[in-house]
Amino acid sequence: MKKTPWRTALGALFAAALLAPTAQADVIDFEPAALAGVYLPGESFSQGGYLLTALNDFGVIDTAAALGMQAPTGNDTQFYFASNDGRLRLTRSDGQAFNLEALSLAFVPLDPPSLQVTQFWAFGTRADGSAVNATFGYVPGNGSTYPFITHAGLAGMTDLVSIEFRSCASDGLFCSVPTQNNGQFALDNISVSVVPEPGAALLMALGLAGLALRARRSA
Repeated sequence: MKKTPWRTALGALFAAALLAPTAQADVIDFEPAALAGVYLPGESFSQGGYLLTALNDFGVIDTAAALGMQAPTGNDTQFYFASNDGRLRLTRSDGQAFNLEALSLAFVPLDPPSLQVTQFWAFGTRADGSAVNATFGYVPGNGSTYPFITHAGLAGMTDLVSIEFRSCASDGLFCSVPTQNNGQFALDNISVSVVPEPGAALLMALGLAGLALRARRSA
C-alpha cells in the first residue's frame, strides 16, 4: 500500500515522541560527607543540581546518633534535622521547574516532649506563580521517639520552582498556631524529577505533522 505524506509524517511524529526525553528522577539523600555539619538560617548547600537553604532556625546534617534520646528511628544514614521551628527551602540550581515525587520524614520531639500536636507541611510555588501544598501527620513510635515514614505519590506537587518544608500547628487554618519550638523534624531521601525541554526531533516531527495535515486537506 502506498504511503500518503500525512501518514509518513505521523509516523515520524510517533517515533520522535518515543525518543523524547522523559522525567529524570533524582534523590537528595544528604549522604556526601562534605554536607555534614550545622547550617545557620540563610546558609545553603547543594546536592545533585538542587539548592537547599536553612530558614528561621539552624539545621543539621548528621546521623541519628547526634540527636541523642529524641532521635528518630529507622534510619542509620545522614539526614537533615530542622531544629526548633526551622524550615528548609528547596530549589533547582539552574532555575528549572521540578516535581516532588516522594520523601521520608520523622518528627523530632522536644526533651521533655511537648503536648502540642504538629504536622509536616510542604509548601510549593509553581512556575505559573500558583501555590500548592501537601501535609502529613507524624506517626508516633514506641516510647517518645518517632520512626521515619516514606510518603510517595504526592498528588499536585508538580511544576515547582521552589518548595518549603516545615512543621506547624493548626486550628483549622494553615500554620495558625505558634509551635513554641515544637516544629522539629527530620527529612531524608527527597525524590525529585525534572522534565527536560522538548528535543529537536520532537519539534521537527510536530512541524512535519503540520505539513502533512495541510497536504491532506489540499488533497
